[in-house]
Amino acid sequence: MSEGLAHLVSAAPGVDDFTARQSANQIARDPHPNALLANLSRREIPSLYGLRGIAALVVVFYHYLEHWRFISLFPGPYAVTLFFELSGLLITWLLLNEIERTGRLRLKRFYLRRALRLFPVFYVVWILCRLAGPFAGSWATFFYLGDYYHALTGRYNILTVAWSLGVEEKFYLLWPLLLARVERTRLLKILFGVLIAEPIYRSVLSALGHRSYTWFAFDARFDAIVVGCIIALAARRGWTPPSWILHPATPVCALVLAFALQDQGDVVTYLLAVILLAAVCNPGPLLNNPVAKYFGAISYSLYLSHPYARKILWPRLFGFLDGHNAFLFASQLLVAIGVASILHFTVERPFLRLKDRFAQARHGGA
Repeated sequence: MSEGLAHLVSAAPGVDDFTARQSANQIARDPHPNALLANLSRREIPSLYGLRGIAALVVVFYHYLEHWRFISLFPGPYAVTLFFELSGLLITWLLLNEIERTGRLRLKRFYLRRALRLFPVFYVVWILCRLAGPFAGSWATFFYLGDYYHALTGRYNILTVAWSLGVEEKFYLLWPLLLARVERTRLLKILFGVLIAEPIYRSVLSALGHRSYTWFAFDARFDAIVVGCIIALAARRGWTPPSWILHPATPVCALVLAFALQDQGDVVTYLLAVILLAAVCNPGPLLNNPVAKYFGAISYSLYLSHPYARKILWPRLFGFLDGHNAFLFASQLLVAIGVASILHFTVERPFLRLKDRFAQARHGGA
């Protein structure tokens, strides 16, 4: 779950004033501005807080309602795919801004900011789970290798959700190096080649009986991140999304198709990319209101801590309650939101402020 998630949207406002002024000037000159470029260049990218919040809630609903029959019809796991696409888009956009502003990437600063963003909440949740009792694969999860632990063993644990962080961490390590060293046109060709090769690779692994590997392992899942990277690179080169992306019915139709075609994972990946593009290009009130933004703000903490809240904290506080009814679901959801809120305000935000200080120092030096 990223920045899975990670609080990537909090990093998105890091677009510097010069870039924002450039975008404003371009919009003033162009009577039909590129909505994708214009909104990505804003200090706070519209819709993305809300989109992250909804994706995190979808994951929670999917896990908390696992005993309800209708949940099998719900494409909940693909919320993680959306997190991957968001990660690729936002991280690539920020890196491109830094390259164009300074002429290079300061990798140490980048890795430090990612660590300040991701590590504190993750390790607090890991410690809380570990204090409740040892769990299989805990040390693999500790070192962000949960993706390969679950891929190779097929076993699950209290922090299985952290497998997505393992995928994203490897992306954060490798992608800046490629972006800084490979010419853009060639890089785009490589990325499109990945989009062709990855589904073939997964099909071969599934045919050989390694379907679990195709779901968890970094080398079998990073094409969703690549989709986001391509969108960012294309936007920087001036690509204009087709007009149908701006139609209000587009994300609704894409979502309906995602439900209908959820067994076709590769198709769903592209349908989610359509939803992401539509949300950025044509922001609406559903994703841009105080409630949606709040869930977006706590989404990283909620994504990581909701298994702990339900499987460890809930039985200890309310173990006398039993069953699988709407009241219990609502109660467990409130506990999860409460835990996530505490983590966000006591752990996440202080380290985000520290991360922002490094970003400000970087801008001042430039």
